Amino acid sequence: MTFNADEIFQIASTIWDTAIGVPIELATTGSINNRSRSTAACIQITGAWNGAILLDCPIEVARKAASVMFSTDEPNLTTADLQDAVAELVNMLGGNFKALLTGTCYLSLPAAVEGGDYSTRIPGSMTLGRLALSCEGYAMSIAVLEKTQSRTIAA
Repeated sequence: MTFNADEIFQIASTIWDTAIGVPIELATTGSINNRSRSTAACIQITGAWNGAILLDCPIEVARKAASVMFSTDEPNLTTADLQDAVAELVNMLGGNFKALLTGTCYLSLPAAVEGGDYSTRIPGSMTLGRLALSCEGYAMSIAVLEKTQSRTIAA
């Protein structure tokens, strides 16, 4: 499996335009690590290809997405709303990415986290590629990871 950044950007751009009405662009500067809080979500793909899609975005983008998706004013949103919105965005990314794969594949339920001091890791995987993006001036990223090994856990 190869990582096609142009295809992933096109998928993401279409999702952002249609789901929340906010354009994204490829980032030219900035770092995703230079902010105090963010919301991240991951969805796994299993079957003919095994891997995951990871979306990491600043709280401001999560808040905008949740406000549009749930027709709620931003001050009234909860942490769960932000997590749900980013989980749905990664679910849409995963579904569209899965359509690019050959063979039968399945999506997991998305998992989401929100906070300021965390790191994400999918054990037994390698990063095929990461897109640095910008949404309304905020840095975000989409990573595609592929399973590299299987682990057997002894009971």
